[in-house]
Amino acid sequence: MLYEREVNLLMKHKKLLGVAFALCTMLAPLRVAQAEEVAPAGASADYEPTEGAPLGTLAVDPSLRSFGLYKKVQEYEAMGEGKVVLRQSWPELYLADGDGRSMLGSKNFPKLAAALESYNNSARAEALRLQDQMREEALRDYTERKKNGYGDSFNGYAYENDLIIKRADALVLSFLDSTYTYTGGAHGGQMYRGVNFDASTGERLSLYQVFPDGEQLVEVLIAKLYEENRQGTFFDSMEATVADQVIHDKVSWVIEPRGVTFYFNQYEIAAYASGTITTTIGFDERPGMFNPKYKLGPASYCEELTTYPPDNVCLYDDGSGKLDTLMAYADGSQLTIVLNGKKVYNGAFIGNNQIRPVFVHTGDNKNFLYVDYGYASPQMGVGRQMDVFAIDADRATFIKTVPYSFRRTIDLTNTGEHWIGQWVMTDPYEFNIDEPHFSANGESKTHTVQIGDQGAPAFG
Repeated sequence: MLYEREVNLLMKHKKLLGVAFALCTMLAPLRVAQAEEVAPAGASADYEPTEGAPLGTLAVDPSLRSFGLYKKVQEYEAMGEGKVVLRQSWPELYLADGDGRSMLGSKNFPKLAAALESYNNSARAEALRLQDQMREEALRDYTERKKNGYGDSFNGYAYENDLIIKRADALVLSFLDSTYTYTGGAHGGQMYRGVNFDASTGERLSLYQVFPDGEQLVEVLIAKLYEENRQGTFFDSMEATVADQVIHDKVSWVIEPRGVTFYFNQYEIAAYASGTITTTIGFDERPGMFNPKYKLGPASYCEELTTYPPDNVCLYDDGSGKLDTLMAYADGSQLTIVLNGKKVYNGAFIGNNQIRPVFVHTGDNKNFLYVDYGYASPQMGVGRQMDVFAIDADRATFIKTVPYSFRRTIDLTNTGEHWIGQWVMTDPYEFNIDEPHFSANGESKTHTVQIGDQGAPAFG
């Protein structure tokens, strides 16, 4: 019985019997949730699973094609008494039109395109609501500090929203809605929220559509969190919090190419210093936990990474279920790549700290890392470029720097509008990059390229 196992688990970690009773009480509604059979969503006419694709031995479906994505990032600054009091940015996500060589788009997935439009509208409304509220609060804060002689210490409030694309193919669109907020305290706060759509229906997926057995999910999550984190990390209420979030489908999760990752934000199950805590259940690790429709990933894919915490990726599709952790971050003049907890690259870096790393996995088990960044220096001026690395089992090898970027330059002269265009890399064999130094009518030139034999973009 799950209840007996959970009580034993709690007592093993010296939890109070009262907490065990509360956990068991909260788990009871899971039986009700499981009793309601979830009908699998219908597949798109463009998605045809490979005949005889193995389940649970090799989590790959070669027929899954990617679709093109594009981001429109809105930016806003509020001035008060000659100082920037608020910096704000938020993205809107769109499907490409589907006229590429192989990528799918809005013509193939009209329901998903409509769902994204609705999501964009809601995000825009919330951003504008916060804009007015935070501008007033920031100006009041700055005025008070200036009055007391501390105006120079005011760095401005911030609301920085981003969408980190974890998976984008004919089965699933999944991304992290990431928000950094600073309101004048000792430090800002980072929050991740997972968003998952069925690509063919445009339906926002519930946790139980992917994991039919909620009791088993709670048990596995608690066990993995203890296994992967040092003793003493968690609040005493961790198990109860995890169970409550699963029961009410409030936990943050994303479907990735080789599994599902769960995100527990700051203060949810541990102190601020522990940061965001994640754990991943791989398709090959526990195949029986997943709805069969959602436990296969594409043979080749691209996945945007967070700069922290590390992301779980699969370097080799060998059926072992082994996942590797990968993280890339910039700190001052250094770019660091960490693979499975070990620094495998630490090199000189001319860019700023706002990098955009993308993990690339090809169907023949080759792995690359694209790091897109902006720079500004007296020698090179202002621009953008990307560094390309090959990722192997125990090393990251620098390949080359290319003078292209996912970021677009757009002519908005006399429009009264300011936003940034950004391509999203989803398919190794067809993706868009811009040539920042080429400008026609104020816009950068776009090239459609693919991964070359050595990993760098190949033209033509």
